[in-house]
Amino acid sequence: MRRTLLCAALPLFLALTACSGGDEAPDGEAVEEAAQGDGQEGTEPSEEDAAEATDAARTVAEGFVAALIAGDGELACTFADESAQAAIVGQGDDGQDCVEAFPDYVAGLPGAEEIEVGEITVNKDLNGEALVANVEMVHPEETLGSLEVREVSDDEWRATRLPGTTLGGA
Repeated sequence: MRRTLLCAALPLFLALTACSGGDEAPDGEAVEEAAQGDGQEGTEPSEEDAAEATDAARTVAEGFVAALIAGDGELACTFADESAQAAIVGQGDDGQDCVEAFPDYVAGLPGAEEIEVGEITVNKDLNGEALVANVEMVHPEETLGSLEVREVSDDEWRATRLPGTTLGGA
């Protein structure tokens, strides 16, 4: 059935695109501007900003990993913003807060005592305004993903997405 639908849809698609009266091919300058990311100027942070963000992200990530290893939900939740805390709460039972749901979150991760902070990359968000640091969370047996860290207010950085959760942040 799927194959029949695809076979029927392809000629229709080709016919419609052929009859659309397409625009002229873009000139070389337009293609070059698009390839250079026209309108995306300033998406790379300065070296100073990247170094500051890397230090802040490392502090948050190391604190979060220490809380994982210690099983300290209160400490771990202080490193997470509201959306990341909501992702932790989503791992627990209804009616729990971040601290109460934390053991369920940890139980969903492979051996917390083996998790380490890996490489940190810093970029700007899609708007080119805020710095976002992605901290690779390393485990010897499983891929955990990354911990996303953002500046939530002046000189205050928090995890906005956590490994082992679905989108728990911005």
